[in-house]
Amino acid sequence: MTVYRGATFFGGAEPFAIIRFAEPAEPDCVYHTHDFVEICYVVEGSGYHLVEGNRYRVGKGDLFLINYDMRHAFYRGEEDGELVTVNVLFEPGFLDASLLAFHDFSSLAMSYLFRGVWDDEPFRADLHLSGSERRDFETLLDRIMREHTLRPPGYQAVLRAHLIELIVSIMRGFHGRSAAEPEQRRKASVIDAALRYLDEHYGEPIRLGELAQKAFLSKNYFAGLFKETTGISVYQYGQQVRIEQSCRLMRETDMPLAGIALEVGFADYKSFYTAFRKQKGVSPQAYRDGERP
Repeated sequence: MTVYRGATFFGGAEPFAIIRFAEPAEPDCVYHTHDFVEICYVVEGSGYHLVEGNRYRVGKGDLFLINYDMRHAFYRGEEDGELVTVNVLFEPGFLDASLLAFHDFSSLAMSYLFRGVWDDEPFRADLHLSGSERRDFETLLDRIMREHTLRPPGYQAVLRAHLIELIVSIMRGFHGRSAAEPEQRRKASVIDAALRYLDEHYGEPIRLGELAQKAFLSKNYFAGLFKETTGISVYQYGQQVRIEQSCRLMRETDMPLAGIALEVGFADYKSFYTAFRKQKGVSPQAYRDGERP
């Protein structure tokens, strides 16, 4: 899997770029992920979007919000004359949080817009613009492109202002959908997805920053939301999952305890022993021997 790095696209010090790109035919497309956020707008033609193994038809006016680690590629089909996209690439830190009334990317609203790799809903264009919406959006993209290309004095501040305007216009487009989706339900959706991820990846290191990034939330906001919803921290939940999986392996296999410790994600047997005894009240060996608290 090809991974596009922001450093390849970002010129100068700012983690921002805008690229107009004629998408290739299917044999030449590159299925990839990236370590930055992408706003992708189909400005001309039609074609396909291959995302997370599924293919969807796209056309002029379709707008996509693509988060970190989402596997995707655009390409034109045999029946298509062209497919041209404008791609706005950036890291959330490029924006000044003090300028955003919706609290920058620590807000649940922004998380809801930029769906992460956890979502299992069918993928589609996030928004389809038409008429005056399309003209206004394309005019704003042209301004961003011109500012980024010419780089006159103060261009970084202007780019930030234009990007904020771009995001606000997208949020307005989502207004009807988000208004119909109660905040509590959105919170539950974000945390349910995180719980599923931890349940399935218990053998991997628990990295709060990466989990927050996948949800498109700040680390502190995500940690607080997780604890508010579950009553425990991300780390505590991850440890609980590991211990429960270790119990399953003890019941169902003859694996050595040291091997089980590594299998469920502990660095060594000592840390596994300490965590197991703290949670279960007995040692791993006592549990395997049938002793239960």
